[in-house]
Amino acid sequence: MSEEDNLRLGIIGTGNIGRAHLTALTSLKKTNLANFQITAVCDADSASARKAAKDFEIPTTYENYKELLTNRTIDVVYVCTPASKHTDIVKAAAKAGKAIYCDEPLAHSCPQARTLMAVTQDAKVPSGAGFILRFDPFILYAKKLLETHDFGKPMLAHIRTDHMYTDEYAKQHKWRGKSEIAGGGTLVEHSVHDIDILTWFLGPVKEVHAKVGFFAGRGVEDIASLIMTHVDGSMSTLDSIWHSVDRLNERYIEFFYENGFISITLESGERFLEYHLKGQNPVRINAETADMHLLTQIGVNSNKDALEIYGVLVDTINNRYAALSYAFLDAVKSGENPSPNFADAVAAHRIVDAAYESATKGTTVELL
Repeated sequence: MSEEDNLRLGIIGTGNIGRAHLTALTSLKKTNLANFQITAVCDADSASARKAAKDFEIPTTYENYKELLTNRTIDVVYVCTPASKHTDIVKAAAKAGKAIYCDEPLAHSCPQARTLMAVTQDAKVPSGAGFILRFDPFILYAKKLLETHDFGKPMLAHIRTDHMYTDEYAKQHKWRGKSEIAGGGTLVEHSVHDIDILTWFLGPVKEVHAKVGFFAGRGVEDIASLIMTHVDGSMSTLDSIWHSVDRLNERYIEFFYENGFISITLESGERFLEYHLKGQNPVRINAETADMHLLTQIGVNSNKDALEIYGVLVDTINNRYAALSYAFLDAVKSGENPSPNFADAVAAHRIVDAAYESATKGTTVELL
C-alpha cells in the first residue's frame, strides 16, 4: 500500500472514549497494522482538543465539528461524543461523504438510530458501530466453539454486568446522570453492548419484560433487569447495575445449549472461559489461547512482528478498541460493509426501547 493510499481520520470528541480510541489507533499505527493518518481532532472544549493533539502528535484541532467535516482530506470520522450529539454529527458527516464510526449508544431511541442508518445508506457511506464486546477475545472464542462443536440448540443465556459509579466518577461524568444528554442510564449507556451480544449469539428477540430502578436518585436508572424471549424459543436474562463498590467494569456471561455450556468470566482480577460438552470433561481456556484466536479472527498475520502485534491487540487495556478499529478500517479500505454496523445498532436499540416501555407499563412488550 502506497503512502497516498492512506486513510485520513478525524476524531470528534476527545474525552475519555475519544482518548481511548486515539490510544488504540496510535498503537495500530506504530506497528503498521493499519495504514492511516490521524489528521485532526475536534472538541467543543478547545483545551481538551489541544491536549489530545499534543499528546498524540496530531497536526490540526477544531472546536466546531462542522469545520472538521469541511476538511476534504479527511476520509473517515470517529464520533466519540455523548449520544445527544450523535444525530447532528452523523447527519453532517454522511452529507460530507465521510465513512463514519460512531460509539454506542448510537442514539437515544430506536427511531433516531433508524434515521441515522437511513442517512448513511442514502449517502452510501460505510458505518461502523462501537460494539466493542464483539472484539473481546473470549467472546470471539465462544463463537468459534459453537462453530466447531455440536452444542445443539440454545436454551438460556445470562449476563450479569456491573460498573463502578462512585461520587468521583459522577463528578467527572456529570452528563451520564442527565437523561436529556445520555438518553438513559445503565441499560442504554452500559448494557446496549450486552444486548448486542445476546442477540449475536441467540438471534432476534420477540418479546421483552423489564424492570428498572433509580436506587441512587439520579436522573437515569442505575439498576435494570430484563427477560427476553428469542424467536427460536430460547430465553436470555440481563442484570445491569451501576454501583459505588470498588470494582471496575465486570461481566459474567453464561450460555446453556442442549448439548453443552459456556461461561465467560471478564473480571478485573481474572479472565477466562470454561465450556462443558455433554459426555466430556470441562475445559478451561486461558487468555493466551483466546488472544491468539482474536488475531486469527480479524485476519492479522501474526508471523510478521508477532510479539509486537500481539502486544497491541491483546496485551493492552485498549485491546478491544484496537481490534475494533483494525476491523473497521480494513472494511472501509476494502469497500466492504463494516461489522458491527448501524443496522446492528438499530436492532439493539429496538430492544432497549422495548425494555424501557416494559418497565414503564409493567407489561411484556412484543417486538414481532
